[in-house]
Amino acid sequence: MFIALLLAEGLIRYMKQYFDYVLITMGYAFALVIMFAFGEDINGLYMSLDIPIIVSLFYFSKKRLWFSMLLTLESYFVLLCFIDSLKDQVNLYDLITVTGMISGSGVIGFAILKRGNELQQSLERAVSSEMDAFVDSIATQNASKYDHLTNLYNHITYQEYLTALTRQHDAYAMPLQLAALDIDNFKSINDRFGHHVGDIVLQETALLLKSSISSEDVAARYGGEEFVLLLTGKTIKQSHELLERIRERLAMTVFPELDHESVTISIGMAEYTTELGKETLFKLADGYLYEAKRAGKNQVVSPIRRRDESAAEITQCS
Repeated sequence: MFIALLLAEGLIRYMKQYFDYVLITMGYAFALVIMFAFGEDINGLYMSLDIPIIVSLFYFSKKRLWFSMLLTLESYFVLLCFIDSLKDQVNLYDLITVTGMISGSGVIGFAILKRGNELQQSLERAVSSEMDAFVDSIATQNASKYDHLTNLYNHITYQEYLTALTRQHDAYAMPLQLAALDIDNFKSINDRFGHHVGDIVLQETALLLKSSISSEDVAARYGGEEFVLLLTGKTIKQSHELLERIRERLAMTVFPELDHESVTISIGMAEYTTELGKETLFKLADGYLYEAKRAGKNQVVSPIRRRDESAAEITQCS
């Protein structure tokens, strides 16, 4: 048996691709060692010939089960023909019993493999069904978060982010600004060119917004032709400059669907403070937006602009 172990170690080391067949063969070798060593003293040790069949079952492979059965039967009869000591241990009854035992073990093995394959397929179907349900759930959740036309976050998701970011500001004093954006003369676009062209304008505007902000910022469609941006980690001056760049980029974008005309946008921005509160924040930004509309559209109104205008008036008076 020690020699068989050394032989198995060598075969496994140099024949790794046949690892399972080596184990099955070693199982047969151990069975022979047991029979030759103790067969004369203990009757029925030919049952050890089931060892390679049992080993093959661990691989759930019909091919390996056939290999173990044929190896056991053929090798056993070959040894029986040439080894006298084995002949002395085995009579005709034992020979019939060994043949029946190996064949019966093989039949049982095939039944086990069939049941194992059925269980495996059932498990695979269950896992696949669970994965499909999980993917559908994620897709449903994602669909509920986004506006289907612009692929920006929808109004509900914007409210969720606003709540989370205001709490973060209250806890860590993180800078936070809210910008309300409205496409100028959008009703005229729909009336002149149709709602399908209006949808194109909304989609292109949404793409411009997404490409202009950082991954820490949030862009959402508030409703109709109005959008909102939640700007984080920036001073109010930096956010105002960002909004000016967005306004300029859109104003320079030419739409073939609008007979190569451009589109402008009016923006109002307010900065969040704990004292202000999130409910008042949007009202303040929306008020700045309508101030931009009344002042001629295509502009950004924020506390920064207010301060700049006040400073200019003081300079003129001086």
